[in-house]
Amino acid sequence: MWTVVYMTKVESDILFLQDRLKDNNIITKIRKNDSFFEILVPEAELSLAHEIIIDAEI
Repeated sequence: MWTVVYMTKVESDILFLQDRLKDNNIITKIRKNDSFFEILVPEAELSLAHEIIIDAEI
């Protein structure tokens, strides 16, 4: 199951995080809604994804 791990209105932030997650072998999906972007990861990788996002300091 896919889980939203980060939301923002800034597309460049999502693309930056997607690159960081992919660098750590985490599969990602990006979903665009009316006014924001979401990055999703597999539920099994959620904890590691959180750590990577915190380290990215966005």
